Parts: sequence; C-alpha cells; structure tokens
Amino acid sequence: MKGEGMSDDHQQASAWARTMLSTRDWAVLDTETTGLSREDEIVQIAILAADERVLLDTLIRPTRPIPPDATAIHGITDRDVASAPIFPEIYDRLRAMLADRRVVIYNAEFDLRLLNQTLLKYGMPIWNFPPDRVECAMLRYSAWKGEIWGDGSYKWQKLEGGDHTALGDCRATLALIRRMAEA
Repeated sequence: MKGEGMSDDHQQASAWARTMLSTRDWAVLDTETTGLSREDEIVQIAILAADERVLLDTLIRPTRPIPPDATAIHGITDRDVASAPIFPEIYDRLRAMLADRRVVIYNAEFDLRLLNQTLLKYGMPIWNFPPDRVECAMLRYSAWKGEIWGDGSYKWQKLEGGDHTALGDCRATLALIRRMAEA
C-alpha cells in the first residue's frame, strides 16, 4: 500500500478489521524465536481463536541453544524449553487447528519464514499457506496509522501492547484489530 490514498487506506484497514470481527473462521498466530536470521527457529508458538479461545500455547525445544540476546527479548531460556516438545511433535496438531481457518499474523512474512525455517531444520516440507488464507495485521495497521516513509510506503508499526510472549502478542494483535474496527 502506498501513501497517496492515505485516508482511503485508513478506511480500508478499518473495514478489514470490522470484516474480520464479523466472522469466526480465523485465528491469530504468533511465535517467539531464537533470533532473526536465516538460521533461527521457533521456541514458542501460540494460536488464539477469533473468540479469544487459546487453541495452542506451547514452548518448543529448538535444535540449538537460545542465544542470550533472544532471551533478553522474550525471556525464554534453554532451561525453559529443556522438556518442551520439538517442532515435529506439535506440527500435526498445529496444521489441524489451522486447516479451515484464515491466519492473522502480526508481521506475517517473518513468522511464516521462521515457521518454514523450523520445518526445514527437521527435513520437513515447507508449509505454503494459500495467500488468501494469511492476513498480515502489521501491514493493515501500518496503513491504518498512516505514517509515511520517504518512498511513499507506510512505516511498519511496533505491536502495541505486545509482551514478547507468543500468546501475549496474539492477544495484543486481536486487541489491535478491535481498535481498528472501532475507528
């Protein structure tokens, strides 16, 4: 989305949020990870249904130690994940929960990349969500906020109310969608 039609984009983002809240066929997904690079993987994942039911909230034991700089952000340590399941142990359950739902993710590009990186670490095929089933709440919120970069694109926004836990960030995303819908 470009900034030229800022008012229209704000209205479209509000309309999107109202449409989302009028249905129940979606859920919010969030992850916490060992870092941001192409080598990192998921250490926590949560799924929150549109009606606020917690569908999944689990730590994941990664294939390598959690770096201290990642722990400084989300607070998850190697000790916390020592007895947690590895990703393949929750994968079928995860897929089943999302099979008939649209998925809303704050910064979808990042979480989907880390999901697939984690799958590849276990030799599992990547998960190609159909584009019409994934919604990036960050891009919608950025359009709603309307702050423009020099190139005319919307400035990405930090998740307001997020606490750097997967479930906490799911709840913050849902609250943000409600706020956008009310505007």
